[in-house]
Amino acid sequence: MKIGIRPLALVCAMAAAQQSPQQPLVKSTTEEVILDIVVRDKKGKPVTDLTPDELAVTDAGARQTITSFRLVRGAEAVAPTGETIHLDPLRQIRLVTLAFEAMSAPEQRKLARSAALDLIKGEQGANTFYSVVAINTQLSVLQAFTSDKEKLSKAINLATEGVSGPKLASESDAILAELKRNVAGQINQDSDVIAAASQTASQTVGNGAQALDAKLASVMLDMLRMDTAVASYGTRLTLTALRSLVMGLQSMPGRKSVLYFTAGMYVPTELDAQFRNLKSLANRSNVSFYSVDTRGVMTASQNSAAMGQLNGAAGASRTTITRTEGAVTKDEVMASDNAELSGRANTQLMIRDLAESTGGFLIGDSNDLRTPLREVNEEIASYYELSFNPGIQNYDGSFRKLAVTTTRKNLVIHARDGYFALPLEARAAGLQAFEMPLLKAISDGKVSRDVDFRSGTLLLQPKAAGTEVALLVEIPLHSLSSKQGAGATLDVHCSLAALLKDSSGAVVHKFSRDRAFHVTAEQFKLGNFVDKETAMVPPGKYTLETAVMDLESGKVGVSHSEFQIAARAKGVGISSLAVMHSFAPNAKGLDPDEPFQFQGGSVTPTLDNDISKSSEPMLRLFFTVYQDPSISSPPTVEIQFVQNGKVLANVPMQLPAADARGRIPYLMTIPTASIPPGIYQIRATAKQGGTIAETSSVVQFVQ
Repeated sequence: MKIGIRPLALVCAMAAAQQSPQQPLVKSTTEEVILDIVVRDKKGKPVTDLTPDELAVTDAGARQTITSFRLVRGAEAVAPTGETIHLDPLRQIRLVTLAFEAMSAPEQRKLARSAALDLIKGEQGANTFYSVVAINTQLSVLQAFTSDKEKLSKAINLATEGVSGPKLASESDAILAELKRNVAGQINQDSDVIAAASQTASQTVGNGAQALDAKLASVMLDMLRMDTAVASYGTRLTLTALRSLVMGLQSMPGRKSVLYFTAGMYVPTELDAQFRNLKSLANRSNVSFYSVDTRGVMTASQNSAAMGQLNGAAGASRTTITRTEGAVTKDEVMASDNAELSGRANTQLMIRDLAESTGGFLIGDSNDLRTPLREVNEEIASYYELSFNPGIQNYDGSFRKLAVTTTRKNLVIHARDGYFALPLEARAAGLQAFEMPLLKAISDGKVSRDVDFRSGTLLLQPKAAGTEVALLVEIPLHSLSSKQGAGATLDVHCSLAALLKDSSGAVVHKFSRDRAFHVTAEQFKLGNFVDKETAMVPPGKYTLETAVMDLESGKVGVSHSEFQIAARAKGVGISSLAVMHSFAPNAKGLDPDEPFQFQGGSVTPTLDNDISKSSEPMLRLFFTVYQDPSISSPPTVEIQFVQNGKVLANVPMQLPAADARGRIPYLMTIPTASIPPGIYQIRATAKQGGTIAETSSVVQFVQ
């Protein structure tokens, strides 16, 4: 899918939530913030008689004027004057998503199942619809929005049976197909039906109900449009999946909640920005998280996890860094980081933060969850809704802290804690705060070396739809500003964004990251950080536009590069030749789809093709041959060294057997001592049957 981009304005369509003529109490404009809050007394009972005069709302420290206020209760909205207004079911509905993380322990699955079934069997508010999703190897829908308790029970049981990711994905695909048919069948009449159904409450039956079904199906589809390019596994997959749920819900008015069933969440520093932006997006989209810790009552388990994290960091910190390796490994760069973050191994802290920051609460440390789940149902059914205009003059991406207080004593208010100041079109596009200055720098069109980095592409496997391409951004740590960290460590913080554009200037892929490290002085001097992402690109000419910001100094570097993807030729294929940056043998949790792997180890490529003979005794080149299964003979590879158009050496290589995916990764090591200084072209030619594929790389050897 192509996304057209104009300078600093990502043009996206976002339908504003409309209010029916019968509901004048809550207005919505582009600038307004709509906030739903839950208020309880000291005994935990809901408080339903507050007035706006008893509340104070601050945004970024400034007292706000409440422009609208009402209590939403059951099927009614109650104004401060006591006037009761019947809710329009097409626009004032309550959506609850039950999101189940993969759980390996049977007792955790049992607790999650029991809790979820108790929730849906409890007393429900008017116009409440539930959906069930699973986060396993991907985000899978197991039940679209419905109020049918039998269907929901079946989906909950499936989510907590411990079945494999592929089985869940297969179930999800069938539901997705049905949702698409539902939307397609209603799309021509949907707007007319909604307009007619809004006129009288009686018309919510029949055509109005069909329009509601179509709208809920459309929202569900939006919730499942996850950016799979940035979601690999672990916490990154989880955060991307939860963000996708929020993005799909943001266009719907009314109370929206996600009950997140999990055994905890570990968020490393490199994902801090993604975690903060998930909370901010949820707050601007009026989505509350309730985190359900499926581990039940815990004792020493969390402390032992923290100690294990600390011991692992100590082991990594003993690794020696040498110039002959060219750069530090990822584990070495993260050693001090892991030591400082050992406390994060208490994985309940993050899910508590996610819930409390978005107006929900944590459900955990208990094997009986009926009482807190009853409170969840109360908050879904009855809450206050207010709005205010913060008067933002400069959407600079800064965090705006929210606070809601009351003049009454002994009350507890559940409210959202804040949001990032992003313009409407950026929020609609799902942009994160750190991306805004980077995209502006790219759109300015000026190349800058204020921050030193390298960016480029490596071609991977050619396929029918195009060629898989690895986008690489490589940042020498010493090119960034540092500040003193804990103990003898230095803190560095950078963010990056890369836009892949086709020949018409349309963006076909966006790649962004926010990274923070705690490193030693030696690591800061010698280390390079390499970030990469893959994208499928059809044949054509492309431009890669990249920006890197040093968060400490505020400086930004920008680069542009061009490349071309040829049409796929039949037969054998070969990737680009990549100089190896570092190699981590016996890598744990290696993604089977990861293209840079060799014999169970993880390969980190580099874009630095200047090889110092004095410090680099070996040149390590990595490539992958892609076998054509329709050709019976195995592929072969020949390596040539060329200088000034003359072939200096011609070396045939012995290739191992292909893996189950038809890939033959190869790591070639060449001593540098016998190679005279100069610029060389290294060619690799793969042959299989009568087919040929070639690739080459230019390398410069210096003393």
